[in-house]
Amino acid sequence: MAVTNPKESLNNLYGLMMEINYHRPEEDVLGELQDHTDPFVEKHLKLVKQLSARFRAAANKKRYNDALDQLKSLKEKGFEELKKLLSFQDQVELQPLFRKFEGLTPEDEASILEDQEVLKLMEILKSRLDNNAGD
Repeated sequence: MAVTNPKESLNNLYGLMMEINYHRPEEDVLGELQDHTDPFVEKHLKLVKQLSARFRAAANKKRYNDALDQLKSLKEKGFEELKKLLSFQDQVELQPLFRKFEGLTPEDEASILEDQEVLKLMEILKSRLDNNAGD
């Protein structure tokens, strides 16, 4: 990189400031940028958006599979054993949710994933199971 003197640097800065014209409204500048898109930038912006969408899809799929694994784990434990992990107050509060586990179909499992109460139950049970496994 070549060394420039202060006068040349100021002249370059003044040229940039004139080019920027920061007194223009943002809408004019954005409109101008959208009219004169750079194919190189557009290509890479598209790639970034695609990668971002793939990452979000993979994260959602992982979260969904983790929730299904938790449901299978809870089914294997059995209701009576799971109820033993809960305090009496937790059992009273969450007892209606246990009915949702009886006779689940794959469609039911998918709808349960959207049910925040069941997710709360699973979180409590998982933490209790983890605590008991560590003892």
